[in-house]
Amino acid sequence: MFNSKKLFTTITTSLCLMSVFIVPSVQASLITTTPTSIVSVSVDGDANFAGVVDSGTLSATEVIARERAELSQESKRIATFLNFDLSNLTASNVNASGFSALFSLDFVSRLNDKNNLTVLLGQVESAWSDASGSLPLFEYAQASSNQKDLVSNVKTDAFGTFTVDVTGIVQGWVNGVQDNNGLVVFGESTVFQGAGFNNPSLIVNVPAPTTIAILGLALVGLSLSRRVKK
Repeated sequence: MFNSKKLFTTITTSLCLMSVFIVPSVQASLITTTPTSIVSVSVDGDANFAGVVDSGTLSATEVIARERAELSQESKRIATFLNFDLSNLTASNVNASGFSALFSLDFVSRLNDKNNLTVLLGQVESAWSDASGSLPLFEYAQASSNQKDLVSNVKTDAFGTFTVDVTGIVQGWVNGVQDNNGLVVFGESTVFQGAGFNNPSLIVNVPAPTTIAILGLALVGLSLSRRVKK
């Protein structure tokens, strides 16, 4: 004989068990995105002029942040701009509980061991591209928003991978709150120092929709079960 209470109890128990086993193993998917454009510019507008960094090996996708203390060497002040294609992300992805985004970079080289310099990451507010005539201006770096320390001190910090939480920035881009004009890496103050980096990327943690759906079904099942018992 058909028993609705037993049926609801069975379904609810099954869904709850599925959520218990699936949630720990399929919580989210990591998506690593590399820049679509990397442009290093100096104060006088020269593109891809990075000067010389004394130690370490830089790759073809190098990122340079360099400062100088004398006005006569203004052309050697370097900031690097990076664009990322986030068309694979949707508003539902970035607004889901558990979503996060990190900017990652390998610190591999410094100009010298004499001067302190903090390297910053900022959100670019002006549009640019890597096409001739549309390159970013060096001034965009200081005018960037949401500035955060990338490397606290180029002189003393050990080489390795450094990350910055850019969750809010990515959410703003995907939600259309701000235009996606990319990020900029630059030195905080005018001092004889610089740094070289490799492997820039965005590491995005997207919650798995299947897990969320199963949890939702389990909650619905529990609610229905309680109503039947009443």
